[in-house]
Amino acid sequence: MRTVRPRRSGFLDLRQITIGDYVVLASSLMTVISLFLPWVVRTDGVGTHTDSAFAYSEVAAVVVIVFFLATLFLVIYPAISRDLGFPVLPFSTPLIFLALGLILLLVFDYELGQYSCLLCTGVATATRGFGVYLAFISSLAYIIGATILWGARPSRRA
Repeated sequence: MRTVRPRRSGFLDLRQITIGDYVVLASSLMTVISLFLPWVVRTDGVGTHTDSAFAYSEVAAVVVIVFFLATLFLVIYPAISRDLGFPVLPFSTPLIFLALGLILLLVFDYELGQYSCLLCTGVATATRGFGVYLAFISSLAYIIGATILWGARPSRRA
């Protein structure tokens, strides 16, 4: 009888990544992309000036980048842990994703309120840019993805 070597699967088991994970990853990527878009558009006598999140709100930019990296780790790790022999995560990721999404929503809600104070100064005409709205909508989509993951997790057996 001939011995057959077990077929090696790919490095990343895509069957472990669900639709909720894809929604969370896509919305997290959109929040990172929104950091580079204009958050404030100011018009004065000289011309029009735009500021991105890095120029106006460094703390929000750092929070978004750290949350993106944490999201990427929490989605990719379970897909590669079986092949590489790593232990499984000792906690459920949907609850972590929900907490991260709520923190992002609070950060961007604060940023929207912060820009409304710029509109009331009267020194120059300032409007909110597209980036802050995209970040707010992406944080809502992040929460929706976390909710999808919450509903898709296996039920506890008695």
